[in-house]
Amino acid sequence: MGKPLRVLIVEDSEDDAILLLRELKRGGYDPIFERVDTPAAMIEVIEKQTWDILISDYSMPHFSAPEALKLLHKSGLDLPFIILSGKIGEDTAVAAMKAGAHDYIMKNNMARLIPAIERELQEAKMRREHKLAEEALQESEAKNRALLNAIPDMIFRISRNCTIMDFKKAKDFDPLISPSKFINKKLNELFPAKVATQAEYFLERTLQTGDTQIFEYQMESNGRLNDYEARLVVCGENEVLAIVRNITERKQAEELRLENEELAHASKAKNEFLATVTHELRTPLTSIIGFSILLKEKKTGDLNEKQELFVGNILKSSEHLLNLISNILDMTTVEAGKIKLAIEKVSVPATLDETLGLVEQIAAKHNVVLKREIDTQLDFIEADRQRFKQILLNLLDNAIKFSKKEGGTVTLIAKKDGDTAQFSVLDTGIGIKEKDIGKLFNMFRQVDTGVSRRYPGTGLGLAISKQLVELHGGMIKVESYYGEGSTFTFFLPLKQHKENAHFVRIF
Repeated sequence: MGKPLRVLIVEDSEDDAILLLRELKRGGYDPIFERVDTPAAMIEVIEKQTWDILISDYSMPHFSAPEALKLLHKSGLDLPFIILSGKIGEDTAVAAMKAGAHDYIMKNNMARLIPAIERELQEAKMRREHKLAEEALQESEAKNRALLNAIPDMIFRISRNCTIMDFKKAKDFDPLISPSKFINKKLNELFPAKVATQAEYFLERTLQTGDTQIFEYQMESNGRLNDYEARLVVCGENEVLAIVRNITERKQAEELRLENEELAHASKAKNEFLATVTHELRTPLTSIIGFSILLKEKKTGDLNEKQELFVGNILKSSEHLLNLISNILDMTTVEAGKIKLAIEKVSVPATLDETLGLVEQIAAKHNVVLKREIDTQLDFIEADRQRFKQILLNLLDNAIKFSKKEGGTVTLIAKKDGDTAQFSVLDTGIGIKEKDIGKLFNMFRQVDTGVSRRYPGTGLGLAISKQLVELHGGMIKVESYYGEGSTFTFFLPLKQHKENAHFVRIF
């Protein structure tokens, strides 16, 4: 069985077509063919079928080889086109070849047909392969160009004599500056002398060793001093590819990281120092308070009026100092992440009553009326009982301390909101200016120097409360109107579902 050959025959003579097919079979082919003799018929078969070769008579009543050749070119197909004619002049044959015909053969010389077909089929195959290779190359170049354009860095191709042969600008490069400005320029024409000298040294070193060289330099751009990193690799016998990246942001981030590390070390050292100092101060201070109480209660003998005043002042100052030391110790413990919450089931009504009882005397001293409102559905929460009380005491003490001269009201409200407990401390005190609200939870910070003189305190209570609330998985917020009062509200989960490194369950 012969080799299959899809052949389109443009011929008006059926007998001549039969002779052609017979010759093809004799040459070892098994032709699959269509015979056409009009332009319309040729267009139809070209569109509906694929062909290997087109063999055409030169002159027909309704068609001709030159017309068929034009139709073939118009279709965009690359098919071998062979003219097979009974009589054709040399000039006509040359004109047909110039128009795009691949060969012409006289019908009385059919011996040339098979070799011509094999040659043209082979050349057509080579043309297709060449075209595919070109398309693949173009596609590859387009992909490479797209990849290069996607790289945010500048890329220079530099010759051994320090001439820039090619340049791709970075994405953030000034769009008004054309890459052509850099082509065929020397490094010392475009860069400051120091940078150019540095680049020339590493360029030569790259070519000599074959190793990648990396160096950094600074250069002003758009009125700003930027940091750059240049990476040089060998590209050809006497050329280097320089990939240049703007590392200004990376440098700034690294400097910031180092600064943060230094601050963290300093903060850790500060916390360790404060923890040590406060611990050392508490022991003698506790003794001073103990002896002051003995003296005040006259356990060691009677005191005159002046002595009682002095002892009272000693006790009051010592208790204030102990409170300050305790707050500092709490704050450093929280900041160091060393605090452990003893999570247990805490009765909300009982804890609120107990806490209000602890501030009754100081409230009475400031003419402040204490009120409470507790949601009957809020019985228990899971929390550290002592730390929960500490949060409440800090907020209540704060509300009482910043009451107006004539006194006022402080209301403690507790209610259930889904799976969250909400606690609010409302006061009718002096309020907070809007510009100062953001400073409230900072350490050692009271919002106004005048206020701090009239209402002395450490400025740690709110900062500690915020940290303790967040350790419980909650949040705290404040609303205030200057001259009218403030409302501090914190939210705690009813149940502590998530395991936490700061939790120790005791139930």
